[in-house]
Amino acid sequence: MLALGAEADVLGEFIFEGMLGDKIPVRLKFAVNGDEIAVGEILYLKAKSPAPILVVGKPTVGGWYHLQEYQADGTVTGIMSFRIEGEDTADDARITEGTWTNPRTGRQFPMRNFVTVGSIGDVTEYLAYDDPEDIGLEYAYSVWNQGYETMMGGSVKFRWAGKYRLHFEVSNSPGNIASGKSEPARPAVLGETTHDFFFYENVNECGYGFSAHFFKRFVVLRTTSGPGTLGCFGSGVAFDGVYIKLL
Repeated sequence: MLALGAEADVLGEFIFEGMLGDKIPVRLKFAVNGDEIAVGEILYLKAKSPAPILVVGKPTVGGWYHLQEYQADGTVTGIMSFRIEGEDTADDARITEGTWTNPRTGRQFPMRNFVTVGSIGDVTEYLAYDDPEDIGLEYAYSVWNQGYETMMGGSVKFRWAGKYRLHFEVSNSPGNIASGKSEPARPAVLGETTHDFFFYENVNECGYGFSAHFFKRFVVLRTTSGPGTLGCFGSGVAFDGVYIKLL
């Protein structure tokens, strides 16, 4: 069910049921906030012991969404790309086309017959940001790289540098490598009111900048500077990603 405006920071809520291919029924629940971060869960209804799996991603253009499944250790086990029609109406939102992909095997299933179902729980709970005292010390993710035929990914480490101040060290290598850390005398400073995000500029000599948004189970890093600031990294990479809280 879509409920625009349910909360000040919520752009939309969705609860779908449908099929991956012809034999895998699933329930997909997620919400999207004002920072265009989509968070929710997928449940495989016929699994031996059904348990919800965290999904995180974002809307793109033309009603398309990109979500990934994350296990507790940060491993990506599924990638979904799909288009929603009717997302501005309460009961008619549906996924009209899409694909679920196993990143390790490359096996794909079309997303079929995904329609809105009645409200089941509070979808907006997924959007809860972390309290500053609960921000983790280590976050990471990993995903199978078909080209290198191995698991690759990224990690973030934080340490406190005073109240609402954090030092960080990021290494992101889904293919090439992007790495950097805060300057010794210039830690990141959490937001003045909610203390669940920060922006950091001039990470390196290229002038790279990024943001960090802290949720209960993960942190989202996003580039905030222009393309010209990526010259210090390997081609096609930056800090961008969803990193799962480990410690």
